[in-house]
Amino acid sequence: MISFNVLKEPWIPVIRQDGSQDELGILACLEQAHKLREIRDPSPIIEFGLYRLLIAFILDALIFVDRRPEHPLHLKNLLQASCFDIEMIDRYISHCGDVFELFHLERPFLQTKMADSKPKPIACLYPVIPSGTNAIHWHHESEHDVNMTAKVAARLLTTVSPFMTAGGAGLSPSINGAPGIYVLPLGSKFNLFETILLNIPLRVDQENGNGAIAWRNTSQPGRERTEATTVEALTWRPRRLQLVPNDPVKEVKFEKGDSTRFSWIDANLAYRYDKNGARPMRMQDKKPLWRDIGPLLLLNKGEYARGDNKISFKRPDAVEQALQLANKGSHLMIKAYAMRTDMKMKVFEWTKSYISIPPKLGLSSILGSHIQFELDMAEKAAWYLRKAIRSLSPHEVSTPLVALTDRCERTYWQRLEPHFYPLMEAFSLLDETNLTTEIVANTTQDWRNKICSLIREQFEVAAKDMDSDSSALKRQVEARGRLNYKLKEEILGK
Repeated sequence: MISFNVLKEPWIPVIRQDGSQDELGILACLEQAHKLREIRDPSPIIEFGLYRLLIAFILDALIFVDRRPEHPLHLKNLLQASCFDIEMIDRYISHCGDVFELFHLERPFLQTKMADSKPKPIACLYPVIPSGTNAIHWHHESEHDVNMTAKVAARLLTTVSPFMTAGGAGLSPSINGAPGIYVLPLGSKFNLFETILLNIPLRVDQENGNGAIAWRNTSQPGRERTEATTVEALTWRPRRLQLVPNDPVKEVKFEKGDSTRFSWIDANLAYRYDKNGARPMRMQDKKPLWRDIGPLLLLNKGEYARGDNKISFKRPDAVEQALQLANKGSHLMIKAYAMRTDMKMKVFEWTKSYISIPPKLGLSSILGSHIQFELDMAEKAAWYLRKAIRSLSPHEVSTPLVALTDRCERTYWQRLEPHFYPLMEAFSLLDETNLTTEIVANTTQDWRNKICSLIREQFEVAAKDMDSDSSALKRQVEARGRLNYKLKEEILGK
């Protein structure tokens, strides 16, 4: 029998404080968490999946010893210990029993025993590898030629709960639906111990039922569910899976799992609220994550609304509790993970970003709203740019013109990003009790000027690619005039 014990075998890729790389089992990872800088994997979905696994593990262990944190002060007390209670972890492991063996015949880790299911290529678990009807994005090879070591297969299993997409009839996505933008606050000491604790969900008002964490859950997934506990949600089972024991692993048994018939608020997701209710913030085409810094890090429900439909946003609970525990004067560092899909089973791209914010900016709803307003102004300017470029041609929907417009707008956002962080710093130095119109205008002046100069620059780039006959030159003059008028009136307020 092939054996791979996830507690002891090295499979979690970590970075030590000196920058060296290593691989550890779950037990060693938690024992040394205060000496480790972070988990790091080339795949963003695997990296976040591993973080979520350890967060769920520690939360379940704390619940087992009746020490579940329900308030940021409880997390503060746990943080003061500076390392995990290994005696508690050992007691928890003994309580769990023999459930940490990846190829266990009856209770395989993060899997379900499946006797009669027909195996499929292991490639079906990894979106970057073409399998079935999935499009070929990066690799051009047969799904039957793909194999992987046990440790890599174990890593992939951690992605199922947070990133599983809908897969056709009867194959539901995870508890959060299509993958959202997962936000992971890091501790001020930048070690794995603090990161795990800061991201433990504190919300208990949505707890229902007695569902157990995946490795202690003896029920068979495959039902329509109307309730969940937090530890169950963190290790949600939208698929029934069982790796076919082999070295290397080539096949997996794969069938439908639990489907979600209720709303769940995830501690690492930001939400958009409108007349249709709450929806997780998700990655959008051609939109880097920093442009969503308002909903992801700064805005709370009811503190910012826009448009006739009164859209509002609420940042993740994990960000809220991290800001309350952040050291004054030090920046809060965030990792953000996202995978863009068609809201069904197609995967287009994924990303990981580092974002840093001054805690004062996050704790002040007034200052946060001002930052979001400035991002909205930049979006408005981008819309004027697209409109102006389209008007340069009599054929506004032609493929070359659309490609040119996209390229100019992408360059605009790339060049604007470095100017956004000084804007945040400038607002973090303001006194929110004394924000006059003049003070705000002075603070945003350089930012607004940069928006306009970059918009004009990209318009001229597009204009150079246009025809030079009299009709084309007339369209250029008219488009340039309308664009400058809108920038002066709407962006510069002149």
